[in-house]
Amino acid sequence: MGSAVAIAAAVVCLVGVGVRLSIRDSIDATGVVYYATPWPVLAALVMLVAGGLRLRNHSRWTRPVATVGLISLASWLFLSYSTSSTPRLAPSALTCLSWNTDHGRAGWSRIAQTIRSEPADLVCLVEAGPTEPAHERFWQAAFPDHATGNLGSGILVLVRDGTIRQVGSGSIDGNARFRQFDVSCRGERLTVVVVDVRSTPWISRRSALEKLVRLIKPLGDRPVLITGDFNTPSDSACFDTWRTPLKNAWEAAGNGFRPTWPVPLPMLDLDQCWGNRHVDFVHCRGGWSSWSDHRPLITTFTVNRPQ
Repeated sequence: MGSAVAIAAAVVCLVGVGVRLSIRDSIDATGVVYYATPWPVLAALVMLVAGGLRLRNHSRWTRPVATVGLISLASWLFLSYSTSSTPRLAPSALTCLSWNTDHGRAGWSRIAQTIRSEPADLVCLVEAGPTEPAHERFWQAAFPDHATGNLGSGILVLVRDGTIRQVGSGSIDGNARFRQFDVSCRGERLTVVVVDVRSTPWISRRSALEKLVRLIKPLGDRPVLITGDFNTPSDSACFDTWRTPLKNAWEAAGNGFRPTWPVPLPMLDLDQCWGNRHVDFVHCRGGWSSWSDHRPLITTFTVNRPQ
């Protein structure tokens, strides 16, 4: 039994490490392995190998292998943290809260209370509930000082001290939904695109994300913010084409523990915020809430007006 456990765990671990250090999810065949074996899972598999060796015959390799697993887990935790000094914010800085609210399973009143606890100018929600008049009225009553883009495809955007107008929406390959808005907030104008990518692990995100970035490229003459639940970690090969026209908020200004899913033990940074050259990120952090399986992402940025 110990040998079988050790061999199975070792094979999965070696395949997972090989995929992550090489082609990642650049081809469909390796996508499932890539999504199923984040670094903490690989560390746990190494520990499982050590346990199998101990069950087998108290092998002298048990402790060295277990040590490798613990060091791997500690390294992942260390690399998942970012620290930076709290910046002095310009008066024109805006804050965006992006959150997958898990269809409000914990109760919409709790969700609204959590959102109100953060001083956000923009609120971008995914899985924000059904497109029904009663639910629309709930959001309007919960945030009477916010303009609303109305619910659609489970996506909702709220703007404090500003206006909002939807200018586009759609489904991409049946694997991703998006809504695009022209937003004016405290005198700043920008385009906001909110994304919800399907989480099916055996379906590649590559095509949907490539089409999304092509959709955004023509908007390069204005400030653009792209946020939501990408259901794809930021080190995915699918984001390689994003890094020339766009920048990731956490990579630019992250502070704290990066992964956002699954709560209470997040391992993957599925919830992200990206911006083009007219958006400067000054601070990005993950909030904590037990009312969803995702952590909210709070991003502060300034807008560089095109000349």
